[in-house]
Amino acid sequence: MSMHFQQWLQQGEALYQNALKEFHAMEAQLDDLETKLVSKQAEVNQIASVIGKPPVEGNRRLSAQLVTGQIIDEQERTQQPVANNANIARALTGKFGR
Repeated sequence: MSMHFQQWLQQGEALYQNALKEFHAMEAQLDDLETKLVSKQAEVNQIASVIGKPPVEGNRRLSAQLVTGQIIDEQERTQQPVANNANIARALTGKFGR
């Protein structure tokens, strides 16, 4: 019976490692997309300023929806701002604090 339990644990560990690897790959893809999004927003806003159009704000659908309760709880406990991608993107586009 001990052998079955060890096999079960090994299978669980393998499943965990594969899921974790996929998670990190997706996280890297999101970071890349957010960087591209910020760059494209800056490009659009630069063109908009030249032709007299209003700047685009963006809806921050990526990072804003991915913030976990753990990060929010930690921020509330420490009362320190969390340096997440959404904050970094806003700072880079000059929209920080809105």
